[in-house]
Amino acid sequence: MTVPLTLLCVHPHPDDESIACGGVLAASADRGIRTVVVTCTGGEEGENLAGIDLGADDLATHRERELAAALDVLGVDARHQLGYRDSGMAGSDANAHPASFHRADLDEAAARLAGIIRSERPQVVVCDDAAGTYGHPDHVKAHQVVARALELAEDPAASVDGDVWPVPKWYVHALGHGRMAQMHSRLRAAGLASPFGDGDFDEAEVPFGVPDAGITAEVDVHGVLDRKRAAMAAHRSQIAPDSFFLNVPGDAAGDAFGVEQFVRLRPPPNGFETDLFAGVTGVEVTSDTFRAVLGQFATGVTVLTTARDGVPHGMTVNAFASVSLAPPLVLVCVERDSTMSAMITASGLFAVSILGSEHAAISTRFADGDRPSGAAQFAGVPIVTSASGVPRLADALAWLECRLEAIHDGGDHLIVVGAVEALSPGIATEPLLFFRGGYGRFQPS
Repeated sequence: MTVPLTLLCVHPHPDDESIACGGVLAASADRGIRTVVVTCTGGEEGENLAGIDLGADDLATHRERELAAALDVLGVDARHQLGYRDSGMAGSDANAHPASFHRADLDEAAARLAGIIRSERPQVVVCDDAAGTYGHPDHVKAHQVVARALELAEDPAASVDGDVWPVPKWYVHALGHGRMAQMHSRLRAAGLASPFGDGDFDEAEVPFGVPDAGITAEVDVHGVLDRKRAAMAAHRSQIAPDSFFLNVPGDAAGDAFGVEQFVRLRPPPNGFETDLFAGVTGVEVTSDTFRAVLGQFATGVTVLTTARDGVPHGMTVNAFASVSLAPPLVLVCVERDSTMSAMITASGLFAVSILGSEHAAISTRFADGDRPSGAAQFAGVPIVTSASGVPRLADALAWLECRLEAIHDGGDHLIVVGAVEALSPGIATEPLLFFRGGYGRFQPS
């Protein structure tokens, strides 16, 4: 049986998801992976550190809205509430509240979570470690509940709704002492306050974190760092505008939040990972998973152009390839029902302009479905028009002018083969690359 790739993160309170796993949630969503967040409590015992006006709402109601806003920023697909009350810090009166998560029956709480696991069918589950990251009763309980829920979810005899679901991979999020020391040094060098004090970093004095040798996975989230911090900022009542989380500048922010670290508990680690889904198989082939896999293939970017009866048309295409050297043939793929396919079929001519690294805005323009038609879409774009009337970019990295050779069926696209009749290497610059839904630049070795 195949199912969509799914990441499920379990967190005790609203805001924990953004601080601990905001990067991996956003990055996974960008890859087409389904993302799910389970929040165990309403965060009733949080402090309104920013002093914002809650109006007539209690703090839990306000934090629920903040959570929804943060998950929207991160692109999370589904959210669940486990339904317990915040237990407060260790030793506080709130620990004794009968509805607190800290006091919840383990099997009852685990059965609730196991039902969610069976429904969502994740390949990867992430939660706090056994120590609760920093010892908070709800963080400790979250780990215990996840451990038991994983057992119940795969137990055919368990009284849990839904089909049995064994979760292939289980991780706990972690902070490696090496990264903590690096962040401390960078903050001190920049004259900024460090959460680890004013002296030298001493892991023996830090009551949380993991020795570097214990870290089994690191996910680079620099590419979604702005969204991770925006999600943290959405928790306005808990993370004030002047907080450490929102005010670490420049490269120091990358040191602090640009890599998320994990320890794999299930199955036991057999090597260092940079992808929590490494080795996961049996994924359903859907348009979303197909797009996500192809997004792992870096391509160049081109603008395909043609003209019919003197009216030009252009569109961004990265499905472009050479077919033959003798004779010189290339192919491009265009949507079957698009204006471009109709115009190329009618005119029998087209040009391909290969974009350089400075052309991201042009690529975005010609990929916009709402762009003007005809000559208006080329306004402000330097073009050269061939004797046949087909336009091409004047400052392209390289270009080819082609005569239509053949059209082949390609599902919802047409495979257009062109015989190259003119070409030029254009200007000397770096190529524009497209990877995982975004633009990048070539880094020569």
